[in-house]
Amino acid sequence: MTLQLKSNFLSVLLSLIFTFIILTILILIIGKDPIEVFALIYTDVFTNGYGIGQTLFKATPLIFIACGLAVCFHASLFNIGAEGQLNAGAFVMALTALQLDSLPLALTIAISAVAGFIAAGIVGMIPAIIKVKKGVSEVITTIMMNFVVLALINYLMVDFFAVKSTLRTVSIGDANMLGKASDIFPFFEGSSLNITFIASLLTAFLVYILIYKTTFGYKLRAVGFNEVASKYMGIKVSRIVLVAFFIGAGIASFTGLNFIFGYKGYYELGFSNNIGFTAIAVALLAKNNPIGIIFSSILFAALDYGGLAVNQLIPKEVMLVVQGLIILSILSSDSIVRNFYSKKGLI
Repeated sequence: MTLQLKSNFLSVLLSLIFTFIILTILILIIGKDPIEVFALIYTDVFTNGYGIGQTLFKATPLIFIACGLAVCFHASLFNIGAEGQLNAGAFVMALTALQLDSLPLALTIAISAVAGFIAAGIVGMIPAIIKVKKGVSEVITTIMMNFVVLALINYLMVDFFAVKSTLRTVSIGDANMLGKASDIFPFFEGSSLNITFIASLLTAFLVYILIYKTTFGYKLRAVGFNEVASKYMGIKVSRIVLVAFFIGAGIASFTGLNFIFGYKGYYELGFSNNIGFTAIAVALLAKNNPIGIIFSSILFAALDYGGLAVNQLIPKEVMLVVQGLIILSILSSDSIVRNFYSKKGLI
């Protein structure tokens, strides 16, 4: 194991320990028994097929989005616009599927996914172009794009595409829906888990290869490590920024596959429920490693579903506090680990 992997593993471990300790103290302050709370989370999330299925279902979009964000983060591009990007992609995905109802399911999904990828990629490239041309921070422009995209979709839905008195599109029909995991494995009976979870795992492995095993990935990481040095190496930094945003935003759009084709059968405004922001924490906890993102996504999904399970004991919003604690603790543990290795003269 390399020094980098060791330090990353130690940093994540410390982060989870810090979070666990603070959560325990918080539960005690509320006046509840931490052991009872943790036992209920474990029982409801990990000991039955429905709980496991729902956890994996909730982890699926986190894997897609966090992998897309990781592409940007490796180039030191702090993309906070995943919420708008994934909604743009999912919206176009649903509209495309409605026009292809006469085609075989596989072809409908493939064409719709490509259309959603392109739409989200274009939305992602707008702040990238502004950054490249005008030097404006992507943090500002991606946040602004979230509001612009969601407002535009809201206008289009209300005036043109929504079913009357709703904020959703027409259903794509049962013939275009992916089967549930419970159709094959009765163990997951009642859960919304579907084949899209397998697609998210495949996406994570492909993104891992893209980042760590390709020339583009090397250039991407080089730009993130030192942009000035990368220019002297002959790397076209502007092109890397544009491509990273396009690919990252496009991958986030695959969230629509899980919701539209695997769950509801239509696009609904607000379906993402700010998951684009949660995915930032998922990517940070995994150190932007796509394989690590699989496990951090499952952790956050378990916290999300577990929050519903323990709502009878503590407010489910406590789990939102936990997500924030993880971000703060990962930043703190990074500093601790760096100082530890620095004192040993290893970095």
